[in-house]
Order: sequence, then C-alpha cells, then structure tokens
Amino acid sequence: MNMAVPVISFLPMAPVLTAMAAALLLLFPLRRSLKVGVALAGALLILLFAVLLVAGTADGMVLVHQVGGWAAPFGIVLTADRLSSYMSLLAAVVGVFALWFMLEDRDRVREQYHSLALMQFLFAGVQLSFLTGDLFNLFVAFEVMLVASYALAVLGSTREQLREGFRYIVMNLAASALLVTACGLAYGTLGTLNFAHLAQRSAELGPRGTVAAIGVLLMLVFAAKGALFPLGFWLPGTYPALPPAVSAFFAAVLTKVGVYALIRVFTTVFPADNALPQTFLLALGAATMLFGALGAVSQREWRRILSFTVMGSVGYLAFGVGLGTPDALRAALVYLAVSVLVTLALFLIAAVAEKASGTSLVRVRGFVDYMPLLAACFLLCALTLAGLPPTAGFIAKYALIRSGLAAAGLAGASPLVLVAVVSALLSSLITLYAMIDIWRGFFWGKHGVWPPVYRVPMSQKLPAYLASALVALLAIFAGPIFGSASLMSSELRDNAHYIRAVLGDKPVVIPPAPDGSEIQKKDAAH
Repeated sequence: MNMAVPVISFLPMAPVLTAMAAALLLLFPLRRSLKVGVALAGALLILLFAVLLVAGTADGMVLVHQVGGWAAPFGIVLTADRLSSYMSLLAAVVGVFALWFMLEDRDRVREQYHSLALMQFLFAGVQLSFLTGDLFNLFVAFEVMLVASYALAVLGSTREQLREGFRYIVMNLAASALLVTACGLAYGTLGTLNFAHLAQRSAELGPRGTVAAIGVLLMLVFAAKGALFPLGFWLPGTYPALPPAVSAFFAAVLTKVGVYALIRVFTTVFPADNALPQTFLLALGAATMLFGALGAVSQREWRRILSFTVMGSVGYLAFGVGLGTPDALRAALVYLAVSVLVTLALFLIAAVAEKASGTSLVRVRGFVDYMPLLAACFLLCALTLAGLPPTAGFIAKYALIRSGLAAAGLAGASPLVLVAVVSALLSSLITLYAMIDIWRGFFWGKHGVWPPVYRVPMSQKLPAYLASALVALLAIFAGPIFGSASLMSSELRDNAHYIRAVLGDKPVVIPPAPDGSEIQKKDAAH
C-alpha cells in the first residue's frame, strides 16, 4: 500500500528568506544606489517566488518545507496550498508597488534610519504569516511583522505619529497576548499547535465546548488584527499618519493578514467548532461595514476617508467568512483580491493628489484639468470600491450578497444573516456617496487661487496608474479568478487533503515519556 508523504519543497521558505536576507543587507552602510538595487531585487524575487508558489499549487498540491529536516507535527513546517500561495502573491504585488513609490518619493531622513530594511522585515513577517503551518509560528510571524510596522509607524516622530502609533502598538500588543494565551489553551487541550495536527485532533475529539472557546478567542485576536469594529478603533487615525508608501502597504495588506488567519482557522483547523465564532463574525462584519461607510462620509481628508473604507472592506470579508457556505467563501476570496488591489491603487492616487495640491484636504476643486488620467483612475477605483457595474467590485459584492440571501432562505437561518445583507447594501450606497464627494470636491469644478498646483513627476504617478490598471484587469479576468476561488473554497472545505499532505497517511504517534528505569539503562549503556 502506497502511503501519502508530504511533498517537500524549499519554495514556501524562499519568500521569507529572501526578505530577511535583503533586510540584513540593507542594514549595512551602502551607497543609496546599491540599497535601491537590493531593495528592488528583494521585492521582485519575492514576487517571483510567489508566482512559482501559485504555479506549484495550481493542481491542488500542498508544498511543505520542514525546517531543519524535522517532520510535522514535531518540527516547524511551512506549507503552501492554493490559499496561502494566493495571499503570498497579492502581498508580493503590493510590496513591489509600495517599495517602488517609496524609492521615487525619497525621504532622506527615514532612509537614514533604515526604512528600506524595515520594509523588507515587514515583507518577511507578512509572507511568514501566510506560509506558516502552525499556530505558534503564526504568532512569531505576527511579531516579526508588527515589530517592523511599529518602527515604521513612529519613524519620523511627529506628534501625530507618536499619538496614533501608541494606540496601534497597545492594541496589537494586547491582541498578541491573547494569541499566546490561545496557543497555550490549544496545546493544553489538543496536545499540538501544528495546523494539520490540530485539525486531526479536533476531529478525533468531536465538537467540544473547550475547542469552541479557543475558536472564539482566536476570532477576537484575528478580528483585532483585521480591524473589525469595535476592535479596529486604531486604524482610521494610524494610516493617515504614516508616509504614503507605508500607509499604502499597511492598508492593502496588514488587515488582510487577520482575515487570512480567520479563514485558515475556521476552515482548515476547526471546521466542526466554528458555529459560535461565525455568528460573532457575522455580527462584527455587519457592524464594520456600516461603521466604515459612515466614517468615510464624515471625513474631509484623503487618507482618513480611505482608511474608513479599508474597515468597510474588511467587514465584507468577515460577512463572507461568517456565512460559512461554499458560495460565500468563494465570493469572499474573490473580494479579497479586489479589496487588496483597489486599496493599493486608491492610497497611491491619494499620495499623488496630496503632492499635487500640497494638502491632504479633498475640498480644493478643479484638479481634473491638471491630472485627467489620475481623475480617470480614481473614478474607476471609486466605482470598484462602491461595487457598481461593470467593475470587479460589483461582481464580487453581487456574489457575496447573493450568497447571503441564499443563506437567509435556508431553514433555521439566523435573522442576523438578513441584517448583514441589508448592512452590505446600505454600506455600498454610503461608500458610493463618499467617493462621489471626493470626486466633486477634488477633481470637479473650477480651480481657484488656492491651493497652488505642484508638479508631480511621472515616476511617482506611474505606480498609481499601473495599480489602477490591475484593478481594471480584475473585471476583465473575473471568470478565471472565480474559477480559482472555487478551487480554493473546495480545497479549504476538504481539510483531510491538507492533513494528509502535511502529516502523511501514517498515524502520528507521540512516544511516551521515559520513566526512570529507562534513563538509568541508557546511562549504564553509555
């Protein structure tokens, strides 16, 4: 009988090691031209390895890297399936654009204090978060990511940065403490922290209140990381205080790390104990969608408006994951790509608009005459964010809402499902109003004597244009993206495949602790 064995590959480790190596090189006192080359090479190599991961897992294969040669569940393993490869690719694309804009928008002071190296450390933490195969190393990945983000958040030491950075740090430290607690409870209850072994052990034990409680605790941790209401109070003030390139990466990727962890834990690890966490997710998702949309309407600065829309998009993702149906999960995975890329494009557009006007305010009018292409890119991204046809945002939101209506029609469905559907529809309308308000305030009308119009080099506008082109391509290739999301959804629902790919077909045998007589025999033999 042929036993299934893990497919051992170095690829899951490659993006992490590349980012770490680039970060360490950038700490040396090199000329700026060399630092630029190292930083760009690191980001592009991460993108290349992410593409190879997507290609390597396209047929459903799960790639496993055993650190130090120690097999799971006893050793540290990095795993890449369709979902983690998909997230790795999205993060790598955003990393290239954010770094490109950072290099063009040169900040000598921050570069002097190793902002380029910190970005690479941030890339390493994000990639490790998506590719790790156990719960404790997910905590380690979060800490690598968050230490770099803490430094980037306060680098520059303005009053606003320090105030908002303090909130960001305190909230994430509290979430990290809860995650360590959850790791301890999971190990004490199930005897392991490896994702595949946790799934196997929880299936053997059956539904248990203790496991459900661990699931709720993990849900709260990842909801805080993903900035779900009310745990995301830190986000709207933090992102506008950051440098433009850093805020673009934070907004597009960091909240999605929490969403990825929610999907991983409640599909792969604890699929039988997720009823209570999913109910919480539905409630938090419904509240976050409305809070994000209403918050966007209340603001008058570019990145403050967009920061609230980031929260709203996380609410839609929580809505899809909370529904828990195959169609809802597929729609959430499609919307994940839309949210990442449209957020990246909008934050880059905002950075160019702030440079052109010399102010963060959107009430300046008439800039469509000076930057018609930027105005067109903003309009495309605004319609995508609001979910109007024929954009990719409409396609993804339509699929989410249709899944919600289908779930609401099932026997025994909670009224909360219908509340979440109504919240999703209202949030889209309010977000559309907020985006139209930006268009009317910044681009439309006749420009007056204030503010002056500053020239922005094409090298700084080009990342925004190309990121907007990626948003347009999402609508053109919606069919293949939905097909890929369907495969991911099916794979996530069949966690037996993931377990076999990581642990093999042989049962995991944990040897008993040696007693005193055995130790004495070994000592005598030596």
